[in-house]
Amino acid sequence: MSRSWEFVPFVLGSLRRPVSTGAFVPSTRRCATALLDGIGAEDTDTVVELGAGTGVITRALDDALPVSSRLLAVEINEGFAARLRRTASPRVEVVCESAVELPRILDEHQVERVDAVVSALPWTVMRREDQRAALAAIAKVLHPDGSFATLLSVHRARTDSGREFAALLADTFGEVRRGRTVWANLPPVTAFHCTRR
Repeated sequence: MSRSWEFVPFVLGSLRRPVSTGAFVPSTRRCATALLDGIGAEDTDTVVELGAGTGVITRALDDALPVSSRLLAVEINEGFAARLRRTASPRVEVVCESAVELPRILDEHQVERVDAVVSALPWTVMRREDQRAALAAIAKVLHPDGSFATLLSVHRARTDSGREFAALLADTFGEVRRGRTVWANLPPVTAFHCTRR
């Protein structure tokens, strides 16, 4: 699938809802690879993606996960969610909701625990209380041996809000390690891999 196929719809959707989207171009396939580095996709039963956008990372997850795995893609932007419902594979369950509603979403989908959560949420433009609520929700639904992978833009990581978010990750999860940096993305991003212990 060509990058231009994603680019125009994502830019238009971002211009309509810039704060909730947090980016003006879609993530690259390299971002998906950086996220997948830390989740052991081959051993997962249920994976949740937060901030699915137009589906670049969703498709990479769909390709990497075992056929028997469940994949829930959560996206707050109605236009992106509708597009993803049309273009994603049949096994992808698309939910148009906020990430802070994750425990309720999983309850409605009859999921008790998830093996991995991956996220491209715009953390540093979110309110502090929403960051806390989303991370607490992720930690709550993760299997004890599960993992959480997220992205943070390189330039934001050096700001006060970026440092505060990194501290919040450390407060929420037992282990936080920095993954690869994707310089070819716009903006460049670094992956973070977290576990509960």
